[in-house]
Amino acid sequence: MEAVTIAGARSGDRLVSIQSQETDLKGELVLLERLLGDTRVRFRHRQTKFASAQPLIDVDLEIREVLTRPASAELQSDVRRLTARLRKLDPH
Repeated sequence: MEAVTIAGARSGDRLVSIQSQETDLKGELVLLERLLGDTRVRFRHRQTKFASAQPLIDVDLEIREVLTRPASAELQSDVRRLTARLRKLDPH
């Protein structure tokens, strides 16, 4: 049986925590992409307010830029901010 040190256990806990955060981020990215796709469809079918057109275009550009960035805590914060913003513009 392999001996486990306190330091080793802590680093293992950190690894699990990091993996959990990455999984959460991936899920949030998938949700954001789906919301964006659904919003684009509603926009093309004229199911969103015309007054929302420019703000939707702006958030679409921001989302596409965010989706190209590597995983980080800052990315997760931006994804959450953009998800909330998109939901506010297109609350369907």
